[in-house]
Amino acid sequence: MTRLQKLLAVALAVKVAVVVLIVAGHFLFPFHEGAYWSNFVYPFDEDPGLRSAFKTWDGNHYLFLADNGYQPSHISNAYYPLLPLAMRLLRPLALGDGLVAGLLVSIACCLGAVAFLYLLVKDTHGEDVAWRAGLCFLAFPTSFYTGLVYTESLFLLLAIGLFWFLRRGWTLPALLFAFALPLTRPTGLLVALPAVVATFLQEPGWRPTARKILVPVAFALGFATYLAIMALSTGDPFAGFEAQRVFLASNSIGNLLHPVDWFVSNYVTVQLTLNGFTTSILNRACFALFIVAAALCARSLDRSLLVYTLVVGVVPAMSGNMTSYIRYVAVVFPLFICLAARLERRVALWLVPSFALQAVAVLVHASNRWIA
Repeated sequence: MTRLQKLLAVALAVKVAVVVLIVAGHFLFPFHEGAYWSNFVYPFDEDPGLRSAFKTWDGNHYLFLADNGYQPSHISNAYYPLLPLAMRLLRPLALGDGLVAGLLVSIACCLGAVAFLYLLVKDTHGEDVAWRAGLCFLAFPTSFYTGLVYTESLFLLLAIGLFWFLRRGWTLPALLFAFALPLTRPTGLLVALPAVVATFLQEPGWRPTARKILVPVAFALGFATYLAIMALSTGDPFAGFEAQRVFLASNSIGNLLHPVDWFVSNYVTVQLTLNGFTTSILNRACFALFIVAAALCARSLDRSLLVYTLVVGVVPAMSGNMTSYIRYVAVVFPLFICLAARLERRVALWLVPSFALQAVAVLVHASNRWIA
């Protein structure tokens, strides 16, 4: 068995362990029904039960979209179409069960993301660092979302795969992944910047080449396709952005233009709580740790991965009130490469406490008490 095969076996075992932990947690800890009924529930009026532990929060929206598609003036329009489409396509293999289809898509994409991460790091740092990078990612406290009905694993599969294809010079699959990223989640379009940097690293100089032109075009076409889907489904290409205003996160790119106001509202005047939606100490501490980690990793990452780290790590935080940031940072995969390169024989110092925190996070999330 190769090291990649061993890593994939570990990844699958971790995802199965998360499922078992959710089931066990359902019987060991009371489910927060107040939070359940105060949020969007699908199927409508479904009483909370074991299935509810697997589709808390965003999962309900993706299940609705997989079954019904976008609807005019619907709150679920805030979510992006690629995951629901994949769930719909895989549903026959799940015997018509949308939730099972969503879990299978997410777990399969997680395994694909781990494989691409291993291959990418193996090319740049060698097998030992690649092995540790995969383990560090799997152990991250909120990496369990890569096995639930969320977009983290799909996004990571496309993002890491894109960088690997660009490094290998495989243009067509790179363009397909670039096209798909803006259809996955809002930050998908942001990956265009580090992808362009990666293209220029492979083909230095300002002379136009097919790849230098086509990579940003693929991102633009993906985003245009997203707008077209919204227009055809709801009559408004910007219906998704309108729906996002309903949510407490209140994210807006315009907030990036007012960093002082953002800092004051998020760190000075806010009445902090341990892990409230908009007042979370955990999210703010996580962002502070991210800044430190990014600074430490700046010299050890190539420029494309450094740009990815800064764009994907900073924009979700500074565009709003840092709601869910502790989950968003899990897709900043270059941090795990840097961590793996530094830890060497001390990797257990990261894995043991991280897996323990992940177990706690899974139980809190599955009982509908919110983690991210």
